Amino acid sequence: MDLNWLQDFISLENTRSFTQAGHERHITQSALSRRIKALEEWVEAPLIERTKYPIQLTPAGEAFLPVARQLITQLHQTREGIRHGATQGDRIFRIAAPHSIASNFLAQRLALLYRDDPNLQARVFSDNAAMCFDLLSQGVCEFLVNYRYPQISTTLNPDRFVTIDIGSEKLMPVADPVVARQNGWRFPGRPEAKLPLLTYGTESFLGAVVSNIVGSGPKSGSARLWMRTRHIDSFAEAVKGMCLSGAGVAWLPESMVSSELNSGRLIRLDDGEWTHDLQISLSAPATPADAAAEALWRALQSPRASHETVSQAQYS
Repeated sequence: MDLNWLQDFISLENTRSFTQAGHERHITQSALSRRIKALEEWVEAPLIERTKYPIQLTPAGEAFLPVARQLITQLHQTREGIRHGATQGDRIFRIAAPHSIASNFLAQRLALLYRDDPNLQARVFSDNAAMCFDLLSQGVCEFLVNYRYPQISTTLNPDRFVTIDIGSEKLMPVADPVVARQNGWRFPGRPEAKLPLLTYGTESFLGAVVSNIVGSGPKSGSARLWMRTRHIDSFAEAVKGMCLSGAGVAWLPESMVSSELNSGRLIRLDDGEWTHDLQISLSAPATPADAAAEALWRALQSPRASHETVSQAQYS
Protein backbone atom coordinates (compact mmCIF):
# COMPACT_ATOMS: atom_id res chain seq x y z
CA MET A 1 0.00 0.00 0.00
CA ASP A 2 1.36 3.42 -1.04
CA LEU A 3 1.08 6.41 1.30
CA ASN A 4 0.19 8.54 -1.74
CA TRP A 5 -2.97 6.50 -2.13
CA LEU A 6 -4.15 7.60 1.30
CA GLN A 7 -3.40 11.24 0.57
CA ASP A 8 -5.19 10.93 -2.79
CA PHE A 9 -8.22 9.43 -1.06
CA ILE A 10 -8.34 12.23 1.54
CA SER A 11 -7.99 14.89 -1.15
CA LEU A 12 -10.77 13.30 -3.19
CA GLU A 13 -13.08 13.24 -0.17
CA ASN A 14 -12.27 16.88 0.52
CA THR A 15 -12.90 18.14 -3.04
CA ARG A 16 -15.53 15.56 -4.10
CA SER A 17 -14.14 15.84 -7.61
CA PHE A 18 -11.52 13.77 -9.46
CA THR A 19 -10.55 16.86 -11.48
CA GLN A 20 -10.04 19.13 -8.47
CA ALA A 21 -8.32 16.40 -6.45
CA GLY A 22 -5.95 15.70 -9.33
CA HIS A 23 -5.08 19.39 -9.50
CA GLU A 24 -4.55 19.51 -5.74
CA ARG A 25 -2.33 16.43 -5.84
CA HIS A 26 -0.46 17.62 -8.98
CA ILE A 27 -1.33 14.53 -11.02
CA THR A 28 -3.68 13.89 -13.94
CA GLN A 29 -7.26 12.85 -13.37
CA SER A 30 -6.62 9.46 -14.93
CA ALA A 31 -3.57 8.86 -12.72
CA LEU A 32 -5.61 9.77 -9.64
CA SER A 33 -8.38 7.41 -10.70
CA ARG A 34 -5.88 4.55 -11.11
CA ARG A 35 -4.40 5.18 -7.66
CA ILE A 36 -7.84 5.27 -6.01
CA LYS A 37 -8.67 2.01 -7.78
CA ALA A 38 -5.43 0.49 -6.49
CA LEU A 39 -6.36 1.55 -2.94
CA GLU A 40 -9.79 -0.02 -3.32
CA GLU A 41 -8.17 -3.27 -4.49
CA TRP A 42 -5.89 -3.18 -1.45
CA VAL A 43 -8.84 -2.59 0.90
CA GLU A 44 -10.86 -5.15 -1.09
CA ALA A 45 -13.94 -2.92 -1.12
CA PRO A 46 -15.21 0.03 -3.20
CA LEU A 47 -14.55 3.32 -1.40
CA ILE A 48 -16.05 5.78 -3.90
CA GLU A 49 -19.59 5.96 -5.26
CA ARG A 50 -18.77 6.97 -8.84
CA THR A 51 -22.34 7.12 -10.16
CA LYS A 52 -23.18 10.27 -8.19
CA TYR A 53 -21.95 13.84 -8.59
CA PRO A 54 -20.45 15.29 -6.58
CA ILE A 55 -18.94 11.93 -5.75
CA GLN A 56 -19.73 10.34 -2.42
CA LEU A 57 -18.03 7.78 -0.23
CA THR A 58 -19.46 4.32 0.10
CA PRO A 59 -20.10 2.98 3.62
CA ALA A 60 -16.68 1.30 3.39
CA GLY A 61 -15.16 4.62 2.35
CA GLU A 62 -16.77 6.42 5.31
CA ALA A 63 -15.35 3.78 7.66
CA PHE A 64 -11.89 3.91 6.07
CA LEU A 65 -11.59 7.74 5.97
CA PRO A 66 -10.78 8.37 9.68
CA VAL A 67 -8.32 5.47 9.59
CA ALA A 68 -6.53 7.00 6.59
CA ARG A 69 -6.31 10.39 8.28
CA GLN A 70 -5.00 8.91 11.51
CA LEU A 71 -2.40 6.83 9.67
CA ILE A 72 -1.03 9.87 7.84
CA THR A 73 -0.95 11.91 11.04
CA GLN A 74 0.85 9.17 12.98
CA LEU A 75 3.36 8.56 10.19
CA HIS A 76 4.28 12.22 9.89
CA GLN A 77 4.41 12.65 13.66
CA THR A 78 6.68 9.62 14.05
CA ARG A 79 8.94 10.80 11.23
CA GLU A 80 9.25 14.26 12.77
CA GLY A 81 10.03 12.74 16.14
CA ILE A 82 12.79 10.59 14.67
CA ARG A 83 14.25 13.46 12.60
CA HIS A 84 14.35 15.83 15.54
CA GLY A 85 15.44 13.35 18.19
CA ALA A 86 12.22 13.30 20.17
CA THR A 87 11.97 10.58 22.80
CA GLN A 88 9.10 8.13 22.88
CA GLY A 89 5.91 9.79 24.09
CA ASP A 90 6.94 13.29 22.98
CA ARG A 91 4.24 15.10 21.06
CA ILE A 92 5.30 17.54 18.34
CA PHE A 93 2.35 19.60 17.15
CA ARG A 94 2.37 20.53 13.47
CA ILE A 95 1.12 23.96 12.45
CA ALA A 96 0.86 25.28 8.88
CA ALA A 97 1.10 29.02 8.23
CA PRO A 98 2.09 31.38 5.41
CA HIS A 99 5.57 32.86 5.77
CA SER A 100 4.36 36.33 6.74
CA ILE A 101 2.25 34.94 9.60
CA ALA A 102 4.81 32.33 10.69
CA SER A 103 7.57 34.90 11.12
CA ASN A 104 5.48 37.48 12.97
CA PHE A 105 2.11 36.73 14.57
CA LEU A 106 2.56 32.99 15.07
CA ALA A 107 6.16 33.30 16.27
CA GLN A 108 5.09 35.77 18.95
CA ARG A 109 2.13 33.66 20.04
CA LEU A 110 4.17 30.46 20.28
CA ALA A 111 6.86 32.30 22.24
CA LEU A 112 4.26 33.07 24.92
CA LEU A 113 3.16 29.44 25.02
CA TYR A 114 6.74 28.18 25.27
CA ARG A 115 7.36 30.41 28.29
CA ASP A 116 4.31 29.04 30.08
CA ASP A 117 4.86 25.43 28.98
CA PRO A 118 8.55 24.42 28.68
CA ASN A 119 7.55 20.92 27.53
CA LEU A 120 5.49 22.11 24.57
CA GLN A 121 6.96 21.16 21.17
CA ALA A 122 5.76 22.41 17.81
CA ARG A 123 6.91 22.46 14.22
CA VAL A 124 5.73 25.19 11.88
CA PHE A 125 5.35 24.35 8.18
CA SER A 126 5.79 27.72 6.48
CA ASP A 127 4.61 27.88 2.87
CA ASN A 128 2.17 29.66 0.59
CA ALA A 129 -1.50 29.71 1.60
CA ALA A 130 -2.61 27.08 -0.93
CA MET A 131 -0.01 24.60 0.27
CA CYS A 132 -0.91 25.33 3.89
CA PHE A 133 -4.54 24.48 3.18
CA ASP A 134 -3.40 21.21 1.61
CA LEU A 135 -1.22 20.37 4.62
CA LEU A 136 -4.22 20.70 6.92
CA SER A 137 -6.77 18.97 4.68
CA GLN A 138 -4.45 16.01 4.06
CA GLY A 139 -3.70 15.52 7.75
CA VAL A 140 -0.02 16.46 7.56
CA CYS A 141 -0.64 19.37 9.95
CA GLU A 142 -3.06 19.59 12.86
CA PHE A 143 -3.56 23.36 12.75
CA LEU A 144 -3.63 26.13 10.17
CA VAL A 145 -3.08 29.80 10.93
CA ASN A 146 -3.98 31.90 7.92
CA TYR A 147 -5.35 35.23 6.76
CA ARG A 148 -9.05 35.69 6.16
CA TYR A 149 -10.48 38.35 3.88
CA PRO A 150 -14.26 38.60 3.30
CA GLN A 151 -13.99 38.96 -0.48
CA ILE A 152 -11.92 35.78 -0.88
CA SER A 153 -13.42 32.39 -0.10
CA THR A 154 -11.45 29.52 1.40
CA THR A 155 -11.47 25.86 0.35
CA LEU A 156 -11.86 24.19 3.74
CA ASN A 157 -14.86 21.91 4.15
CA PRO A 158 -16.92 23.36 7.05
CA ASP A 159 -18.16 19.87 7.90
CA ARG A 160 -14.59 18.73 8.57
CA PHE A 161 -12.89 21.81 9.94
CA VAL A 162 -13.65 24.60 12.38
CA THR A 163 -12.25 28.11 11.98
CA ILE A 164 -12.10 30.99 14.44
CA ASP A 165 -10.51 34.43 14.22
CA ILE A 166 -7.67 34.91 16.70
CA GLY A 167 -6.16 38.21 15.57
CA SER A 168 -6.12 40.92 12.94
CA GLU A 169 -3.65 42.59 10.62
CA LYS A 170 -3.61 45.69 8.43
CA LEU A 171 -2.39 45.46 4.84
CA MET A 172 -1.09 48.91 3.90
CA PRO A 173 0.64 50.56 0.92
CA VAL A 174 4.20 51.63 1.73
CA ALA A 175 7.29 52.87 -0.09
CA ASP A 176 10.78 54.24 0.43
CA PRO A 177 10.28 57.91 1.44
CA VAL A 178 13.22 59.33 -0.51
CA VAL A 179 12.42 57.52 -3.76
CA ALA A 180 8.69 58.27 -3.37
CA ARG A 181 9.42 61.99 -2.98
CA GLN A 182 11.89 62.09 -5.87
CA ASN A 183 9.45 60.35 -8.22
CA GLY A 184 6.30 62.06 -7.00
CA TRP A 185 4.58 58.84 -5.94
CA ARG A 186 1.21 59.94 -4.59
CA PHE A 187 -2.08 58.10 -4.54
CA PRO A 188 -4.02 57.56 -6.67
CA GLY A 189 -1.37 58.12 -9.38
CA ARG A 190 -2.09 59.39 -12.88
CA PRO A 191 -2.71 57.70 -16.24
CA GLU A 192 0.47 59.21 -17.63
CA ALA A 193 2.52 58.44 -14.49
CA LYS A 194 1.37 55.13 -13.08
CA LEU A 195 2.77 54.01 -9.72
CA PRO A 196 5.12 50.97 -9.87
CA LEU A 197 3.49 48.07 -8.03
CA LEU A 198 5.45 45.41 -6.16
CA THR A 199 3.04 42.57 -5.58
CA TYR A 200 2.47 38.85 -5.11
CA GLY A 201 1.52 36.09 -7.54
CA THR A 202 -2.20 36.04 -8.29
CA GLU A 203 -2.30 32.43 -7.08
CA SER A 204 -1.26 33.57 -3.59
CA PHE A 205 -3.69 34.82 -0.97
CA LEU A 206 -2.05 38.25 -0.55
CA GLY A 207 -1.84 38.57 -4.32
CA ALA A 208 -5.59 38.07 -4.58
CA VAL A 209 -6.18 40.63 -1.81
CA VAL A 210 -3.97 43.26 -3.49
CA SER A 211 -5.69 42.65 -6.83
CA ASN A 212 -9.03 43.21 -5.12
CA ILE A 213 -7.82 46.42 -3.47
CA VAL A 214 -6.33 47.87 -6.65
CA GLY A 215 -9.36 46.90 -8.72
CA SER A 216 -12.13 47.93 -6.32
CA GLY A 217 -11.09 51.49 -5.47
CA PRO A 218 -10.85 53.23 -2.09
CA LYS A 219 -13.24 52.68 0.80
CA SER A 220 -15.04 55.91 -0.09
CA GLY A 221 -15.15 58.12 -3.16
CA SER A 222 -14.83 57.27 -6.82
CA ALA A 223 -11.08 57.58 -7.42
CA ARG A 224 -9.19 54.67 -8.90
CA LEU A 225 -5.55 53.71 -8.65
CA TRP A 226 -3.23 54.10 -11.61
CA MET A 227 -0.58 51.41 -11.21
CA ARG A 228 1.61 49.19 -13.33
CA THR A 229 3.04 45.93 -12.07
CA ARG A 230 6.82 46.13 -11.81
CA HIS A 231 7.72 43.11 -9.70
CA ILE A 232 6.00 39.89 -8.59
CA ASP A 233 7.17 37.52 -5.86
CA SER A 234 5.50 34.77 -3.88
CA PHE A 235 6.90 35.80 -0.50
CA ALA A 236 6.08 38.93 1.48
CA GLU A 237 9.63 39.20 2.84
CA ALA A 238 10.98 39.35 -0.73
CA VAL A 239 8.42 41.99 -1.68
CA LYS A 240 9.42 43.94 1.42
CA GLY A 241 13.07 43.78 0.38
CA MET A 242 12.25 45.21 -3.04
CA CYS A 243 10.20 47.95 -1.40
CA LEU A 244 13.07 48.90 0.93
CA SER A 245 15.35 49.13 -2.12
CA GLY A 246 13.08 51.79 -3.59
CA ALA A 247 11.76 49.70 -6.45
CA GLY A 248 8.12 50.64 -5.98
CA VAL A 249 4.95 50.59 -3.89
CA ALA A 250 3.91 47.47 -1.97
CA TRP A 251 1.01 46.44 0.23
CA LEU A 252 2.62 44.79 3.27
CA PRO A 253 1.31 43.54 6.63
CA GLU A 254 1.71 46.22 9.30
CA SER A 255 3.43 43.83 11.72
CA MET A 256 6.10 43.19 9.10
CA VAL A 257 6.96 46.85 8.54
CA SER A 258 6.21 48.47 11.91
CA SER A 259 9.88 48.99 12.78
CA GLU A 260 10.66 50.45 9.34
CA LEU A 261 7.68 52.82 9.63
CA ASN A 262 8.81 53.94 13.08
CA SER A 263 12.40 54.52 11.89
CA GLY A 264 11.33 56.32 8.71
CA ARG A 265 12.81 53.78 6.30
CA LEU A 266 9.32 53.33 4.88
CA ILE A 267 6.27 55.59 4.74
CA ARG A 268 2.58 54.96 4.21
CA LEU A 269 1.27 56.33 0.94
CA ASP A 270 -2.37 56.59 2.00
CA ASP A 271 -4.43 58.09 4.79
CA GLY A 272 -6.23 54.81 5.48
CA GLU A 273 -8.44 54.74 2.40
CA TRP A 274 -6.35 52.05 0.70
CA THR A 275 -5.45 50.11 3.85
CA HIS A 276 -7.52 46.97 4.39
CA ASP A 277 -8.06 44.81 7.44
CA LEU A 278 -7.21 41.11 7.36
CA GLN A 279 -8.37 38.68 10.00
CA ILE A 280 -5.95 36.04 11.24
CA SER A 281 -7.81 32.76 11.64
CA LEU A 282 -7.08 29.43 13.26
CA SER A 283 -8.41 26.23 11.66
CA ALA A 284 -8.34 22.63 12.87
CA PRO A 285 -10.29 19.39 12.41
CA ALA A 286 -13.79 19.62 13.86
CA THR A 287 -13.02 16.60 16.04
CA PRO A 288 -9.75 17.12 17.99
CA ALA A 289 -7.28 14.23 17.88
CA ASP A 290 -6.97 14.23 21.67
CA ALA A 291 -7.12 16.40 24.80
CA ALA A 292 -3.70 17.91 24.09
CA ALA A 293 -4.76 19.06 20.61
CA GLU A 294 -7.89 20.61 22.09
CA ALA A 295 -5.78 22.36 24.75
CA LEU A 296 -3.47 23.82 22.08
CA TRP A 297 -6.53 24.94 20.09
CA ARG A 298 -7.65 26.97 23.11
CA ALA A 299 -4.15 28.20 23.92
CA LEU A 300 -3.51 29.51 20.40
CA GLN A 301 -6.67 31.59 20.67
CA SER A 302 -5.62 33.24 23.94
CA PRO A 303 -2.17 32.19 25.23
CA ARG A 304 -2.58 33.45 28.80
CA ALA A 305 -6.27 32.65 29.32
CA SER A 306 -5.96 28.95 30.24
CA HIS A 307 -4.50 27.75 33.53
CA GLU A 308 -3.86 24.26 32.12
CA THR A 309 -0.82 23.90 29.86
CA VAL A 310 -0.87 21.75 26.76
CA SER A 311 1.60 19.35 28.38
CA GLN A 312 -0.68 18.91 31.38
CA ALA A 313 -3.54 17.99 29.06
CA GLN A 314 -1.27 15.61 27.13
CA TYR A 315 -0.20 13.60 30.16
CA SER A 316 -3.33 13.84 32.31
